[in-house]
Formats: sequence, C-alpha cells, structure tokens
Amino acid sequence: MTLPDFRRVARRQPLQAVIISDGCRDYVVEVRSENGAGLLTDRKGRTKRFTSLSLAKSAVRRATEVRLAVRVAADEACAGETSPDHLFSDIVIGRQSAA
Repeated sequence: MTLPDFRRVARRQPLQAVIISDGCRDYVVEVRSENGAGLLTDRKGRTKRFTSLSLAKSAVRRATEVRLAVRVAADEACAGETSPDHLFSDIVIGRQSAA
C-alpha cells in the first residue's frame, strides 16, 4: 500500500499503523486493517523507509491507532532463548479520538 492509498483507505475504514524500528537504521510502517496487513511501499513497490520516527508518525497520522514496535536484542531479552513472538516490544504512540 502506498501513502496515497493509505490516506484514501483511512478515510473509509479504521487502520492501525505499526512503525517498526530495529534500533539501527530507519523506520518502516506496517498497515493493519480488517482485510490483512502489509508494509507501506513507494510507487515502485519497494518498502517505504523513513529516516525518523516523527516523519513516520506524521505520514500515518490518519490511522486510528499508531504503535511503535522496537526490536529487542534476543540475547538481552530472552537469556539466549529466542522466540519470534518476543523479538519486538511495542507501545501505542498515537490514537485518533472518536468524532
């Protein structure tokens, strides 16, 4: 889904945006709806990357909920035991109020 698609769909149905950071480089956004989930892409179909958290959050401000998912180093968080369900920690960083 491109940013223009995201904005158009967000006007018609609730969307959740998850800003994903691995703590090393940039931010990508996963968009979740009742129809499924997918990453934001550019016009060429490549994953859209943001250089800062504020740019990513601003891009998805029309989402009903915005979460930040930060990758947690498995060796620090799990004492050597890795589980795909526990590699990310997330928090809500924005919600739209009901109008």
